[in-house]
Amino acid sequence: MSEEKSEESKTGLKNVIRLKEEENSYIASAKERMNDVIENFIKNSEGSITLNDFSQIFKTVTVWIKFRPRKLGQYVEVMKERTTAENVCVRYGSEEYVPHIKEVLKEHRLKITSTEPNIINCKPPRPSDQDIDIAIQKVKVLANTSRNSLSQVKADSIQRLQAALKNEYLEAKDVKHAISNIEKVEEKFSAVLTFSRLEVEKKLGGKLFRYDSQEAKDLHMGLLRRVKKNSYVEI
Repeated sequence: MSEEKSEESKTGLKNVIRLKEEENSYIASAKERMNDVIENFIKNSEGSITLNDFSQIFKTVTVWIKFRPRKLGQYVEVMKERTTAENVCVRYGSEEYVPHIKEVLKEHRLKITSTEPNIINCKPPRPSDQDIDIAIQKVKVLANTSRNSLSQVKADSIQRLQAALKNEYLEAKDVKHAISNIEKVEEKFSAVLTFSRLEVEKKLGGKLFRYDSQEAKDLHMGLLRRVKKNSYVEI
């Protein structure tokens, strides 16, 4: 597979990897699976970019309507398909819930920007330093999980090659060549994963962003130069 997978996610982050064609099916399969790991990391990190999750703010709220208690979450919802990092869209079933909705919005520092029939659009509050730090820690956990997945793909691929050698499907020299290449491929994907993680952390942290180490900074800056020059990293 040689097509470039560089479609940007909702975060603006994209997979910068372009896969080179491989004649060896074991190497090609390992690269495909490792590329999927990077794609999943980018997709899963989108939740952290949002910083604040307002989807549950009405779920546990009880209000009194016509002298009867009602769970507000049964009549009011945050519309995920219309909610973005800059806008939170709330849909409600009846005007009688509006005063209660406004109370909840005020409690969560959501400022009403416009209204439509049965819909309220709001601007989310600026995230606190603590919100940003929590989001960055979440990204680090996602990256560590993805790094383990890359290692697992490498281990599985090597195991398959060793089984092929044992069953005399492949010669020893071909297995040695494939294993060496898969190990190098895993190192390159790990570098791109670190680059992608730091890109997400930069978007989240802004002026608060700091590199973990000089090594991480050098890797990030080096790959950033390559991406700016070619728009991709070929593996």
